[in-house]
Amino acid sequence: MVEGEKERIMRRSFAIFAGLALVAAFGATACGGSDEEKTTTQGTTQGTTSGAVSLEQDDFYFQPTTLEGEAGKPLQVALKNEGQASHTFTIDSLNIDQTVKPGETMTVSVTPKAGGDLPFYCRFHKASNGMQGTITVSGGGSSGATSPSATKSTSGGGAGGY
Repeated sequence: MVEGEKERIMRRSFAIFAGLALVAAFGATACGGSDEEKTTTQGTTQGTTSGAVSLEQDDFYFQPTTLEGEAGKPLQVALKNEGQASHTFTIDSLNIDQTVKPGETMTVSVTPKAGGDLPFYCRFHKASNGMQGTITVSGGGSSGATSPSATKSTSGGGAGGY
């Protein structure tokens, strides 16, 4: 191969790669959720306000690990188990303990009565893997909630809807 031909092939390869990267970036942006839903990489915290939030459960972490809510306003937490093991969404002070099987989606409604921190965790993996997080509730006093409710549906797993 002559030197000019090598350079042309390299430029063409770079242009194809750059085009694919651009398409992937636009595709990821188009698949993003609403402004209410925000996620970050594992181990970091990202807040989400009262309303509807998504919480991924995987082997063995929650993503995001911090949610934000307001006292007296319902927070619909859509749990999606992306892992290979069953996980729980447990808040001891509110008597919430929902098991979510692999590939399953469940929504838990939490309405804090007062401000403070509401720790949540997976009963199966908190001690061994530190699978836990916090709902930071704005308002006064200590936290509480009205009767929690949960609905669930099974899905084929994967990243559908994310």
